[in-house]
Amino acid sequence: KALEVTQQTNCLRHFIPECEEQLQEIERRKEKGLLYGIPISIKDHIGHKGHLATCGLTQCLDTVMEEDSVLVKVLKKQGAIPFAMTNVPQSLFSYECSNPIFGQTLNPLDPQRSPGGSSGGEGALIAGGGSILGMGSDMGGSIRLPSSFCGLCGLKPTAERL
Repeated sequence: KALEVTQQTNCLRHFIPECEEQLQEIERRKEKGLLYGIPISIKDHIGHKGHLATCGLTQCLDTVMEEDSVLVKVLKKQGAIPFAMTNVPQSLFSYECSNPIFGQTLNPLDPQRSPGGSSGGEGALIAGGGSILGMGSDMGGSIRLPSSFCGLCGLKPTAERL
């Protein structure tokens, strides 16, 4: 379903191919975690080992993460499966969702409209039914606007809270 949604909206940066291996690893563990087996999409700038964190900036195309961010580590420890990385506006600083690397993301409810920003790829993917849960970030409306624009419920956690 995520592939179908991104074909319509351009909301994904890419799929995370090692997600299937991660699920097999979790199945071997004694402690599965509170989020066992739940597929989760993550915003472009959230560090995932071996993947780019571009923030929609061409000068960051060589920024391959050497380790998982704290958020991704916690998600994986709890058994969640990060399966895709979503598009963002250039520099994460816009209420639109477009950048020169991955292009513009459209609203799945109305392609003539924006899904909002800066977690617009997350908003579009979830609203289109391609993900049941996504991780974004929000300092100036970056979760709240896409949620509103795409008819979703978003949560902006307080500082130091996942």
